[in-house]
Amino acid sequence: MAECSIENASRLGGRFVALGALVMALAVIFGAAGDHLVAGRVSAEGLHIYDIADRFQIYHGLGLLFIGMLIRQYGKRRLLYAAGGLMVLGILLFCGGLYLLALTSDVFWAFFAPVGGTLLVLSWLLLALSMWRASAT
Repeated sequence: MAECSIENASRLGGRFVALGALVMALAVIFGAAGDHLVAGRVSAEGLHIYDIADRFQIYHGLGLLFIGMLIRQYGKRRLLYAAGGLMVLGILLFCGGLYLLALTSDVFWAFFAPVGGTLLVLSWLLLALSMWRASAT
């Protein structure tokens, strides 16, 4: 079933909106921590990596807000829900991997960034496909 009830869509969409707001709030906290606590403790390259993670976290927090609003508008379309799930996982792996790489300098964490980045790209493509299909109906 491609859609669900209005109440369920509203609840699911609201959860993605809330999660997006939480992701962005954490990005603001991490950004402030990076500026005040991390900057003097890591290399310039580490701080650059940390800033990339923070920036992408903000972008994709906004993406989650957008997906949540679209779910509320169009109902729970499978592709929208999948896009949101992939975006959450992508944020965790991409941003989390980069934060840990910057803070520990352990290259083990660098493995997670391309996996998470791929999931982020896929989430945007699923969002595009979902809206393409919604506009055709």
